[in-house]
Amino acid sequence: MLPLTAPGTGGFGLTLMMIAHAVGWPLVEGGSARLIDALVAELTSLGGRVETGRWVSSLDGLPPARAVLLDVTPRQLAAIAGGSVPGWQGKALARFRYGPGVCKVDWALSGPVPWEAAPCWEAGTVHLGGTLAEVARSEADVNAGRHPERPYCLVAQPGVVDPTRAPAGRHTLWGYCHVPSGSTVDMSGRIEAQIERFAPGFRDLILARSVKTAADMERYNPNYVGGDINSGAGTLLQTFFRPTPRWNPYRTPLPRVYLCGASTAPGGGVHGMCGEGAARAALADLGVKVPW
Repeated sequence: MLPLTAPGTGGFGLTLMMIAHAVGWPLVEGGSARLIDALVAELTSLGGRVETGRWVSSLDGLPPARAVLLDVTPRQLAAIAGGSVPGWQGKALARFRYGPGVCKVDWALSGPVPWEAAPCWEAGTVHLGGTLAEVARSEADVNAGRHPERPYCLVAQPGVVDPTRAPAGRHTLWGYCHVPSGSTVDMSGRIEAQIERFAPGFRDLILARSVKTAADMERYNPNYVGGDINSGAGTLLQTFFRPTPRWNPYRTPLPRVYLCGASTAPGGGVHGMCGEGAARAALADLGVKVPW
């Protein structure tokens, strides 16, 4: 989500390519909510409890605990802490940079996407951008505050491996493109034009669509500041020092309060490493020997 001329951006592509070749890009059968269900079931079996629908606006609103792990960004940490973060450390958190947003579209289709390229029919995830020059121009436009005419798009079609995602003969599809932070522009037309470009007849398959602009994404999840689904810009500095230059990125200036979300190392992605790192830090501070 940076201009391709930015230092280190090539490393992200190489990493994703290696992962794809090593283990593929898995999809959860029955929908991604099944992953949450499994995690909650594991927690419950260990005596844990999940409460939802409770807005936490202050640390004082939390029950007593030996350690508090916050899955929030530095901006929310500062608000929840209510000014109790020490001066210079508070300023360091305030300097944390957020990246561009995304506009996301979900579609219900009457059939599979009619890709012209045969391998795309079997791919759960398709990175759609045209030529390298077009991809570079799209990302440069976004970082200059412009909405690209031919946006680089990430498109996922889970139905190619998971028929439970839609009624027989139907398909689901979702995709997004990068947009300037906080954008309220509906990019569904431009995204659909890109898909139609490489899959003629796609528009004729659309039964329904749901659109979330970057501003909608932040309302949906305040951690997506400005629609940034990575909860922080993936700059070279913030890749290694995320959210601030600290020996342990999960500890905060507040005693026994930790950050465990995508604003910490190694950043956004479906990997769980941020939570594991925060858990290890909390357990170590509590004197608990980690068995893994």
